[in-house]
Amino acid sequence: MKHRKALIRSAVLGVLLAAPLALAQAAGGAAGGILDTILSSVLTPGGIATGLGVLAAGVGLFWGGEWLSERRKRRIALAAFHAFNIVEDIAAEDPADNGWDKAARGLQVVDEWFRANGWRPLKPHEQAVVKLSFSAIHGEQKAAQKASQARDADALAAAHAVTSSGLAPVLARP
Repeated sequence: MKHRKALIRSAVLGVLLAAPLALAQAAGGAAGGILDTILSSVLTPGGIATGLGVLAAGVGLFWGGEWLSERRKRRIALAAFHAFNIVEDIAAEDPADNGWDKAARGLQVVDEWFRANGWRPLKPHEQAVVKLSFSAIHGEQKAAQKASQARDADALAAAHAVTSSGLAPVLARP
């Protein structure tokens, strides 16, 4: 789908750049004045600069446009999240065999998924994003776990305080 759009954009850009010359040739020899007029208006320094500007803008949009990277960024984030869960589930199956680097394994899973779905392999800066996503998700889980443990400890302390103070008058003292 994305290759078809790029091909269509390239064809439209080619038509726009070649249209004045094609019109001049279509006019033929009978309209020599029209050919001279079109060529003289196109081949001025301003006309050449405009044509090169349109060409450079088209190439810039094709190679470095935001319309490609935003979609890819979302796919990388989605793949990193799912790869993290896959790697964590595999590690949970056999805790004894947990010596390999989870981020490296997750990066391999993400890269394989991208290739299998027709995307190009991850570039080094995208690999760094995946590793950073892994550490962020891991840190978020650890923070949630610590917060849960702190809440549990507070609840246990409160329960102990209520229980020990409530049973003191009832229990016989030796």
